[in-house]
Amino acid sequence: MLAQLAGLLVVLTLGLLSPGPDFLLVVKNSLGTTRARALGTVAGIAAGLAVQMLVISVGFAAAPARVLRGVQFGGATFLAWVGWRALRAAPDGPAPDRTEDGRAGARTGFVEGLLCNLTNPKAFLFFVSLFAQVLRPGVGVAAVWRIILPAAVVAHGTVAWTLVSLAVQSPPVERRIERAQHWLPRAFGGILIALAALIAWEAWSGGPR
Repeated sequence: MLAQLAGLLVVLTLGLLSPGPDFLLVVKNSLGTTRARALGTVAGIAAGLAVQMLVISVGFAAAPARVLRGVQFGGATFLAWVGWRALRAAPDGPAPDRTEDGRAGARTGFVEGLLCNLTNPKAFLFFVSLFAQVLRPGVGVAAVWRIILPAAVVAHGTVAWTLVSLAVQSPPVERRIERAQHWLPRAFGGILIALAALIAWEAWSGGPR
């Protein structure tokens, strides 16, 4: 089973290299904001992953297509809202989040990270298909591995997103980002809105496949 766990972590890492809503949100909330908000976002995504793992582990992996489509529309709306806020950010000077209260920033980041993760049905389907290859019916798997594998997914996501956030906020990267601070948040806002439009179109044309 150790080989399957290693393979699972490799696939998860490769998935991380294909930026999706979670990646874009972590980067956006690490640009010109407090570390509390950035790490709050990571904690929210980790909590979302934990909920997904719980749902999968208790056997609710086959949700009706219309439910997934509704979740997909909800996710598109949320991403569009976050992107619109980024587009309306002040063009000059530090973002207001620089001076926000640490607890308030962490709460805001947590809620955004949680909603972003939970309203991404493609991530849920990805985990379902991944676990179907490891925990196949009829194949004996020790009960402890049914706990270790979901826990490994949550731990991997927490560590990976934390590293991404810390890298974006590291002094060398931050100095380079500050030079482009007047347009970079808008660029991410535009990307998020485009991603929201794509997700909404996929939902409208038949939902996740």
